[in-house]
Amino acid sequence: MSTSPTLPDQASRRHEVDGQDGSRWIDLVGPTRQELLAAAEEFRLPPTVVEDCLDPEHLPKFERFDDASFLILRARDHSAPDDSSTVQELTRKVAVFQRGSLLLTVHRIDLAELDGVRSRCSANGGPPNVGTILAWLVLAAYDSYDHPLERTQETLDSLEEAVFTRQGHAPTTRDAFNIKRLLTLTRRILWQTSLALQKMTPPAERSDPVNQDVRDTAEAYLFWVDQLVDEVNQLLQVQLSLSAKRTNEVMRILTVFSAFFLPLTFIVGIYGMNFRYMPELTLRWGYPAVLAGMAAVSAGIYLWFRRRGWL
Repeated sequence: MSTSPTLPDQASRRHEVDGQDGSRWIDLVGPTRQELLAAAEEFRLPPTVVEDCLDPEHLPKFERFDDASFLILRARDHSAPDDSSTVQELTRKVAVFQRGSLLLTVHRIDLAELDGVRSRCSANGGPPNVGTILAWLVLAAYDSYDHPLERTQETLDSLEEAVFTRQGHAPTTRDAFNIKRLLTLTRRILWQTSLALQKMTPPAERSDPVNQDVRDTAEAYLFWVDQLVDEVNQLLQVQLSLSAKRTNEVMRILTVFSAFFLPLTFIVGIYGMNFRYMPELTLRWGYPAVLAGMAAVSAGIYLWFRRRGWL
């Protein structure tokens, strides 16, 4: 497991939110390793939780301890490049630790989605309980994928229009491949998150409205990503088909030219053998007759191709 000596991408900060029922949410932004170890001692975090917090590429997961639980979420990084190929490049990790009425979150940088959760807590006079805060955090992590997926949908629509109408920027195979790689990585993250949520929510609590909202959101985003993956696969197939069609067109044109010149080359080859006794060489009209014969052969090939619909 890879670790780093420090967590932060910026100066560390600590935010606290108190719930209506005595619950407490502590949000650590960019803590150093020493600060994280101090928090682990203060809140009695297991050593494995500390190591998972330090691993920047850890996929979403859920673990339950004796009296606590640990959840890793991945929020979409809006500044990630379009050619991102790793989990760390594409997303930001949010580690969530819960024990009783205490909720602790750890992440490298400020995330707009978590800021929105804090604002939501303040607007409601504090959240009802820790479970509601946790549900809002999960929904915020999912919402971070909304705008990137919309942008990907618009890109795919414009590429498909360019392919079929030949207007705008014609997509290359690399363009479609980059989109597919991005979507495949996103689907992997969302699928791992969905599995973690299934482990986190006991069957008896799955009928709760908040948990139902979380489950419906997870299913909706998974369906959306699957649909986009299917679209980009279809786009790749169309591109390959069009490329094969263009190749066939070129080969057809070359075959037509070859069919025209092959019998003419055969006739020229015969008269280029320069044998001494060739009757046509001494005829006055031999040369024009050969040219007329070559023209007749070309006309016959042309008419035959037109009749077959090859021209």
